Amino acid sequence: MTHDDHIPFLQRVACELVASNKGILAADESVGTIDKRFQANAIENNEENRRQYRTALLSNPALATYVSGVILHEETVQQLDNSNSKLVDVLINNKVHPGCKVDKGLVPLTSGLPGEQVTSGLDGLPERCRAAKKAGCTFTKWRAALQVEGGDDDRGLVRPSAQCVDAMANTLARYAAISQAEGLVPIVEPEVLMDGDHSAEAAARANEVVLSALFAAMHVHGVVMEGALLKCSMVTPGKSRGGGGVEHTDLVASLTVRTLMRTVPPAMPGVVFLSGGQTDDDAARNLQAVRKCAVDARSPWKLTFSFGRALHNAALAAWASKYLSGDVAGAIEAAHGALSQRAAACAGS
Repeated sequence: MTHDDHIPFLQRVACELVASNKGILAADESVGTIDKRFQANAIENNEENRRQYRTALLSNPALATYVSGVILHEETVQQLDNSNSKLVDVLINNKVHPGCKVDKGLVPLTSGLPGEQVTSGLDGLPERCRAAKKAGCTFTKWRAALQVEGGDDDRGLVRPSAQCVDAMANTLARYAAISQAEGLVPIVEPEVLMDGDHSAEAAARANEVVLSALFAAMHVHGVVMEGALLKCSMVTPGKSRGGGGVEHTDLVASLTVRTLMRTVPPAMPGVVFLSGGQTDDDAARNLQAVRKCAVDARSPWKLTFSFGRALHNAALAAWASKYLSGDVAGAIEAAHGALSQRAAACAGS
């Protein structure tokens, strides 16, 4: 099958992932990341507990009401639920698209500023994509992370450096081209981090630089925009500035939509947002404000969520309280209820 043969499938899946009143659940935490969240809930981080927790999330019969797709860790793609059914098949049978994180994590960028990183994993990527496709996945995701420094008033941006932006753009573009060649919709995620004391305007400038470079590289590498999605940060002040709360919602919405209108090709079916360290309530409220602002601006894309923590936090706490007492069935039921409530809030239902 040639690259062109994949295009109708890629376009269909990309549009289904951003269907109205639905979003994407990010359940692709690495072993190290989920360890922090398990520790906070007194859960031992081992493969069986991770399997039990992900079974609780993915077996929710109401999931398809609010969720179009789930990003899975490679480990989860191979795992079975408590009835010995593949978790990927559980999602497919529930009419939810399974996807897989295919990057290999962040490594130091030797040519950039101290602390800057680039994402590894291009070696062996075609093989990993084929394995994901064989397992039943319809899309993939690759994350980059960029810091913000400077950019306030008349100051130029210090971070991300030009070297970091260039490495990010070319790596994400190469990933996207490989994913499409293997018949999988790529979700490109250039996360501009909230860490720091930068202003919202500085974050907007950083996002514009990052997204402009990314889409230029994607064009060079022949990525079909109609069969890809962008996952990005909302434009918020740095955490150290206390950028949460209702009083910042309108600013976040207007700067986020302005940034997208200046950078994202209209051919792309949709944009999905990461919660990026916002509180659960801030992420849901800001998303609804961004959607409204985008309608007013007549933006061409569907805008929705691809949240991890903003959906998981309540579900993990509800699940852990029952699971620790040995009530596996009660833990699953509790997780279902908490996840559905948060997903409904983010979907706008």
